[in-house]
Amino acid sequence: MEKAKELTHLVPVGFTSNKLIASLRQFPVHKIIILTHKGDAEQNKVQSAVNDIKKAFTGVKIQNRVVPRENVLDSSLQILDIAEEEIRSGSTVKINVSGGLRNIGISAYIVSLVSNISIYTDIPEHDDNEIYHLKGILDIPLFPIKDLAREQLSILEKVEDGVDSVDILISRLKPELEKGTTEFGNERSRLSHHIRKLNNTGFIETEKISKNLVIRKSKLGEIYMKGKEIKNYGQK
Repeated sequence: MEKAKELTHLVPVGFTSNKLIASLRQFPVHKIIILTHKGDAEQNKVQSAVNDIKKAFTGVKIQNRVVPRENVLDSSLQILDIAEEEIRSGSTVKINVSGGLRNIGISAYIVSLVSNISIYTDIPEHDDNEIYHLKGILDIPLFPIKDLAREQLSILEKVEDGVDSVDILISRLKPELEKGTTEFGNERSRLSHHIRKLNNTGFIETEKISKNLVIRKSKLGEIYMKGKEIKNYGQK
């Protein structure tokens, strides 16, 4: 019988812990990765919430990871890397956004959109004394992101860490073509069309240096490709 996968929860932590603790208890919890922003180590409210979670889940593996506050794309990339580590180690990943602060919550939703990682929050209710109770769990729906055309996806894959010219990109995509031939020129024209589209939609960044066009993935392009990699890994 196949061993059941362990469940890792990525948990952005803000100023309160009760929502997070109550919602986490609705699932199996084998590991918790607490996500906070740089500088939150000096925030007493945040650290109090972190300590509450650790006390509530004594015996559970808990890690602390710090992600950027101001740049949600950088934060999204780091959360994707954390999620990928867990998935490749054999765990199932969920994201709990019941109690995180705004910026990290936005990053968490971006991560879920591109990777199909499940994201959930609490459904709260309060009694006459305004005391919090958990009414239920809301599985946050993910709006589908339209996949890029196959040609554009191939470009993003072969750009890797960047190329110094369109010719280098052609040699990666179609190494059988010889430079200077009609076929090579036709391929340059075809790629230029797709590069313009990718640049206009923000998936790549280009820079003209001398006669060459330097091409690299943008942060958005990196996020898209990382998410696609995680989705594909989960479908194996």
